Amino acid sequence: METAFDNDDRAAMRAYLQRCEVRLSTMHRIATAFISGAGLLLLIPVFFRDVIDGILAVYLKNVANLFPSLGDVGGIVLSIVLFIALLYPLFLSLALPIYGVGLLLKDIVHFYFTIYMPGFADDLLNPTFSLHGIAFSTDESERVKAAVMRFQYRTNHSNFMMAFSEGKRKEYFDQLIEVTNEEIIPASRKLEALIAHQWLPENYNDDEVKRFNAAFGIARSLDRSLVQEVALTEMALVRAVLYLRRLMLRYIKTLLMFLWTTGIAFLMLPFLQNPNYPTFVMLAIGYLIWSVLVMRLIRMPIAWIYRHRKGEMNRDHIDAQLRMMERQVAPYCQAAIVVSVIGLILALAALMQ
Repeated sequence: METAFDNDDRAAMRAYLQRCEVRLSTMHRIATAFISGAGLLLLIPVFFRDVIDGILAVYLKNVANLFPSLGDVGGIVLSIVLFIALLYPLFLSLALPIYGVGLLLKDIVHFYFTIYMPGFADDLLNPTFSLHGIAFSTDESERVKAAVMRFQYRTNHSNFMMAFSEGKRKEYFDQLIEVTNEEIIPASRKLEALIAHQWLPENYNDDEVKRFNAAFGIARSLDRSLVQEVALTEMALVRAVLYLRRLMLRYIKTLLMFLWTTGIAFLMLPFLQNPNYPTFVMLAIGYLIWSVLVMRLIRMPIAWIYRHRKGEMNRDHIDAQLRMMERQVAPYCQAAIVVSVIGLILALAALMQ
């Protein structure tokens, strides 16, 4: 049994919805900043053009038997081990920022899109925008709602709602209506409901009405009561916060990876291009430094959050969403330390040849 709300209750709900619209709008403006890429758009061209080209050119230029005293077979085998030992941290240093960009793009998609929406069937998994459409609440004014529905259906607005050719309308809407068994159409906009309320004109077209209604379903625009809109808005705010906080932290981690990898590469390149410095020793030292500090940099954003509680961070209280990236890459970064040490030892041994 639904609770009867007085005018003060309804005014409070309307005011809350207005505040939430501002909050949601702010969150989406923040997410828009990440779509633009900000610093990443500037760093990515530099990263691919200067860092990858410069370092790989050094590798290719120095491909040779670095251990001639061991003969052709032994020298070539040990040289290959040295190349692999130094190529692993190189490719890892390139892969981590790119992986971070991939996670960032995935987070943006999850933030803006959903396949679930309260009020629709659980097995309706049609992708839609997370900012759902808002219809005039059914319990605000029955007369206004009836007037709105009559205006929508008794005047042809199909071209405004669906500016597609007849063929495209069939492709976009008819197929979806069929495969979902009309579940994409909101219950209050089913033909039988519209006919029962006498909202349709006498000469209506079944297919056009269904397509028009399916457009509301794709936008997840349901005829909800005011209290239902409040409940859904509360959930929408929580959803936005969950995705946006992960998105922001991953963006910062990815930006740090780009800065760290690019900075190390730029510091190494002058030494690598100078014949007075042993190429492979410089590479090994550079990537050993990169490997030792890379995990500290990935964890740095979380450390900044706890900066006023140094020594009191309980990592168990940091949920897995915010630590997923470091958990996934930690084994590879630890392996890079070991491989870089092996590469440094072999590079020093090659100097003695």
